[in-house]
Amino acid sequence: MSEERSIEFRGTGLQALGWGLVSGLSILLIIPAAWGAAAMYRWFVGSLSFSDGTYASFEGRGSEVWGYFAIAALLVFSGQVSRVVEDPEVALLVSVGLPMLLLPISAAIWLQIVRWFFSSVWLSCDTKLSFEGRYGPYLGWMFLVSLSVFTIIGWAWALVAFVRWVCRNVDAGSNRLLFVGSGWGLLWRCFLAGLASLFLIPIPWVAVWICKWFAR
Repeated sequence: MSEERSIEFRGTGLQALGWGLVSGLSILLIIPAAWGAAAMYRWFVGSLSFSDGTYASFEGRGSEVWGYFAIAALLVFSGQVSRVVEDPEVALLVSVGLPMLLLPISAAIWLQIVRWFFSSVWLSCDTKLSFEGRYGPYLGWMFLVSLSVFTIIGWAWALVAFVRWVCRNVDAGSNRLLFVGSGWGLLWRCFLAGLASLFLIPIPWVAVWICKWFAR
């Protein structure tokens, strides 16, 4: 008979603020982006609490994937190209079209990062994790999520479906990783989070609130 285990996220808003600043600064500098991300992942995974007493840690190092993160950071800033275009209509076309054209590259880069992330998670029960998702489906999900943004609210259901697909493709030995959140649950939480973030100061605590929901 299978045993169901739940996960809780124990991180705090002050911790999120500190690690968020470290990660954000490292992305701006591009080259250190991998080390900033590894530090944030180490905090995030270490803040997970399992109902059966299992604990987790993140063993990945930035030096293992710094090239992928440097390219990913450059791709993030690629949308800024539209700022040098004087024609507003052309600038809009560039800001929307360029990221879509670069999506196949982004998918290839992030697929490697996702595989590195899961393979770097250590569980005290000695369960080894690995991500077995293939490039084609991963690209398809990224494309669907990107297009769903234009539907205003459909992105929440697309993102939840994407997360479920990711979880289904995590090899955890005799265990299975399931995501049971709903699109509606994500939508209303993000709506309230967006309103609270207008005041700037609550942003780290809002981010932790969303993380707690995803983990739970």
